[in-house]
Amino acid sequence: MWRNAEKRNSKDMIDNPFSYGKTVDDPFFYDRKKELEEIKLSMRNATNQIMYSPRRIGKSSLVIKALKDLEAEGHPTVYIDFFKVSSREKFIELYTRELMRPMSNWTKGLKRIQGLIRGIQPAMGLDQAGLPELRLSIDPLQTARAFEDVINIPANSKHDKCWIVVFDEFQEIEKLNGESFEKELRASFQHHRNASYVFLGSQRHMLLNIFSRKDRAFFNFGKLFQLEKPSEEESMVFIENRFRVGGYPVSEKLIRQILEQTRNIPYYLQYLSAEIWESARLSSSDPDVIYPQALERLLINQTDYFHGIRNQLTAFQVRLLSAIAWNGFGSYETTFLQKYRLFPTSSIQKAYKRMTDLDILEKQTNQYCISDPFFELWLKQQS
Repeated sequence: MWRNAEKRNSKDMIDNPFSYGKTVDDPFFYDRKKELEEIKLSMRNATNQIMYSPRRIGKSSLVIKALKDLEAEGHPTVYIDFFKVSSREKFIELYTRELMRPMSNWTKGLKRIQGLIRGIQPAMGLDQAGLPELRLSIDPLQTARAFEDVINIPANSKHDKCWIVVFDEFQEIEKLNGESFEKELRASFQHHRNASYVFLGSQRHMLLNIFSRKDRAFFNFGKLFQLEKPSEEESMVFIENRFRVGGYPVSEKLIRQILEQTRNIPYYLQYLSAEIWESARLSSSDPDVIYPQALERLLINQTDYFHGIRNQLTAFQVRLLSAIAWNGFGSYETTFLQKYRLFPTSSIQKAYKRMTDLDILEKQTNQYCISDPFFELWLKQQS
């Protein structure tokens, strides 16, 4: 079945056929054809959308791919990751950088930006990699006006096609005097007829609180869109094709092992597949044979990270987490609590809430699951 070492050496320059840890595009982006067309249609029609799913399902990659397609059609686009927004000043800077990104003439671009936003002094410099980077100073007395100007740019633009503005991990607004910030944004956005606002979030309960509670500024502001995992069939085809591109046809058994171990979550699927491929190349071994060693290597590489997660928790929370790992899920059911001797109920409630807030657990209906399948396996090995 397998090529001999001499034949494999002819492919030494092949890059790893899997990608993880960043947003992906073709050829690492797969499936999502229906979802891609649906969100692009809503964007073109200036419909607001709220998209949520657990982390690492592929929300950002999907939306960024949609933005690339629509930008090619002539739509102005803005993408802001709220993990990077630490203040109104930072929001202004990130938004302004997005406005500058498509401009080919820096001098004209800087003058135009300065004419649109009061109280700013933009300049182009170079980042640590030697790439051009916008540097922005803001007059502290003009911050409120600069913020107002920035968020109203889509409304004041004379562009023929609607603006597409994406706020990724929008639930992080809670850390920025959230409700005040929300009210200012909503007060402007609701008057923007030529813009589609897309809000992404991986902490479902926090994001839905912002858009589903009547006392919040963004109540009923857009269409809710829950992104599901890719179909297993699409994932199997993807794994098989990418291993083949990388010079290693693999068995259906191995593909199903990868799906089972990663729960068909795209990030973990590509991470484990990349480790298997790399281990196979380094050892000139069949991926099916090297799979256990590749998985163990992955866990070893993650050990310090996993210790860091566990060290944030109390002894009781670690015990509950280990019980969830062995049981497959956690709940308030008596059989689960008695089996693992977990009590009192008040401590369990606090533990579930804390670990959900830390994204260690995800709540699915009335059950709690460990978000990271590799962390779950590591916990089982440690207990």
